[in-house]
Amino acid sequence: MTARNHDPPAVPAAPQAPRSPDAGLPVSRTDDLLATQGRLRGLLRANVLVTGDLRLPVVLRRTVAAARDLLGARYAALGVLGGDGGLEQFVPAGLDDDLAAHPVSAGFPPGHPPMTGFVGVPIRIGEQIFGHLYLTDRSGGGELTAEDDRLAFALAAAAGAAIANARRFAESEQRRRWLTASGELTEVLLSGAASQPAAFIAQHAAVAAEADFAIMWDSLEAGQAVVTGVSGALAANLMNRTAPLADSPAGQAILTGQPALLGGDRREAAGVVLGADIGPLIVVPLDAGGKIRGALGLGRLATAPELTGSDLDMAAAFASHAAVALELAEARADQITLAQVEDHDRIATELHDHVIQELFALGMKLQGHVSRGGLVTAEQINGYVGSLDEIIRKIRTSIFGLRQSRSIPGGLHARLLEIVEEHAPQLGFTAGIRFAGPLERTADAALTQDILAVTREALSNCARHAHASAVSISLAQEGGLITLDITDNGRGLGVPARSSGLTNMRDRAERNGGTLQLTTPSTGGTHLTWTGLERRKSGRPRQAAKEPV
Repeated sequence: MTARNHDPPAVPAAPQAPRSPDAGLPVSRTDDLLATQGRLRGLLRANVLVTGDLRLPVVLRRTVAAARDLLGARYAALGVLGGDGGLEQFVPAGLDDDLAAHPVSAGFPPGHPPMTGFVGVPIRIGEQIFGHLYLTDRSGGGELTAEDDRLAFALAAAAGAAIANARRFAESEQRRRWLTASGELTEVLLSGAASQPAAFIAQHAAVAAEADFAIMWDSLEAGQAVVTGVSGALAANLMNRTAPLADSPAGQAILTGQPALLGGDRREAAGVVLGADIGPLIVVPLDAGGKIRGALGLGRLATAPELTGSDLDMAAAFASHAAVALELAEARADQITLAQVEDHDRIATELHDHVIQELFALGMKLQGHVSRGGLVTAEQINGYVGSLDEIIRKIRTSIFGLRQSRSIPGGLHARLLEIVEEHAPQLGFTAGIRFAGPLERTADAALTQDILAVTREALSNCARHAHASAVSISLAQEGGLITLDITDNGRGLGVPARSSGLTNMRDRAERNGGTLQLTTPSTGGTHLTWTGLERRKSGRPRQAAKEPV
């Protein structure tokens, strides 16, 4: 068997244009030239086939098939080298499945059919050898020739360029997966929707890396690394397992803050723990600006493509994003807790200053009736019931802020409370506010903006002109009609120097199918009543608003 496996031979001079037999060229020479032209056309077709796809597995299969067809070989194969110089992948054509799967198929395994010629050429990407292309045994008989060498080298060069493009495409897709995973992870962690953040991070990392398993570790005070989240069937039994920080890959990542691509004995040790033969293992720290929150491990089975340095860099960046997202999520949770504590203090103060005093006054009145032994009239009973209703509304208003989720800002209730708080320094006190009806279901954005604008304008007027010592606000909804009442105990309407603010409020009422009315109560001050209707989906108010009573 003749074997050739060497550097590219010198490219021969291009043959001159063939002459017909009538011009004196022997027929055999004409046939050779025509055959050469046919093989060059075959090389061009093979180049087009090899470079016609950006998926690396497809490029490798097409390279082997094109080489076999171009040289008329019975068998062909492409051996891909791994990072350690050994064979990582073997792509055959013409061999049956048993021979192709043989563990020593770096060239052709024992048991292959007899071969009468052999060509082996390297496939290079730049200065790096990606693998080797092997061909043997011409299908029509005869040996492979020097011309076959030249064709194989030419095809290998085209294959190297196609493989380089496929690698770049694969890396861009890989970055896209990691960026998508980081974005989804950050959104979910900050929203507080992940009940098990460690498992959530492991799952997203496994998808982004196309890994067979992912493991999340955290550190314990006893110098141990503990598994807090896993993804993949291989790692399912590792939850809550501990290992010394000083002697484990996860512990080293936590202690040093350095990512690592582990092979050799450490890879084999991890494979023993997992009960499977695995390739190189990635372990990266969750580094939030110098604060290490744990470690993330990623791996694939030994039969899958190996994880590379590029995978390591992307996993490290993902782990840092995850660590920062965890920090922000915890800070946000602390802010919500603090806000709830402040709400408790505010509610306690309001209950003490207003509600409890009113309940005490009502109790004194009822006790007075008991001590006098007199009959209580229906009018008095109705008055007491009205007082109780008012107290209940104040209690509901006081605790509403606690019930309103701080994680979903922007609701009508919350925004009105913000406006009240904003104007407290100007007024010198905090206006009272109460709500009635299904306001939480109000979805009319334009109407909401008008309600907020009218409230802001009215409180500003109270602060600048009314010199009031108390302001009460009521917002109620019934049957799609929203009524905003704002009452103060100030100087009354008087004669305003300019009416642009009132005109603005009236315009906002009318475009919502409502009205604006200003009156002076018998006790003094000003009473503003503003109404508006929720719009239908068509954008028009539901019906004409009734004049306020």
